[in-house]
Amino acid sequence: MGDTPVAGSGHSGSGGERGKDGFAALFLVGGRARRFAGTAKSELVVDGRTILERMLTACADAARRVVVGARPKTAEPLPEGVVSVLEDPPGSGPARAVASGLEAVPAGCERVAILPGDLPFMCPEALLVLLRRAEEAGRDAGAVYCDDAGRRQWLCGVWPTEAVRANAAKAMPGDAARILFNGIGVEGVYWNEPGPPPWFDCDTPEDLQQARAWADCLKTAEGC
Repeated sequence: MGDTPVAGSGHSGSGGERGKDGFAALFLVGGRARRFAGTAKSELVVDGRTILERMLTACADAARRVVVGARPKTAEPLPEGVVSVLEDPPGSGPARAVASGLEAVPAGCERVAILPGDLPFMCPEALLVLLRRAEEAGRDAGAVYCDDAGRRQWLCGVWPTEAVRANAAKAMPGDAARILFNGIGVEGVYWNEPGPPPWFDCDTPEDLQQARAWADCLKTAEGC
């Protein structure tokens, strides 16, 4: 989900808060997860909880949390109040998944966090940083995390809901997520706090092993 490196200043510290009606969060859990023998990446366990559980907790202050995509039949029920939807048509890619998820987002949510289902270290502080930076960039702008090489992580950001909704309405099956952000200004955000970055995703078994090692370090307070 990366992009070419972009220039931008570093940032650290906590973000400012918005009211509970201010933002929604979409979690895209679709995909075949071939590298995990078909096990959904959102259901992988890091420090005793699935990645999706960890992410839902990180976004607990959202006015609406929407999980988009088919979940395994053996998956635990979602917490009360979390909405589950399928992309239309099923398996049609991230842009259509966002379009379907936005149908469950109330009109009063000015911002929407769009996240994949495999970010074990997304946390409330990291989300608040995105919200604050998006606000600072302007009402019609978004904010995304950049990785250590400066690549924008398009599916790890906060966006103006109605602008994304307008783009999503034009999305065709198979379209990449990037088209959702056409015409929207974007602020690149860097995570300079100690510990694992919130944009770290578990694409491979090696990534999962790294995530679990980091989580063990954090739990034992030995540092990573």
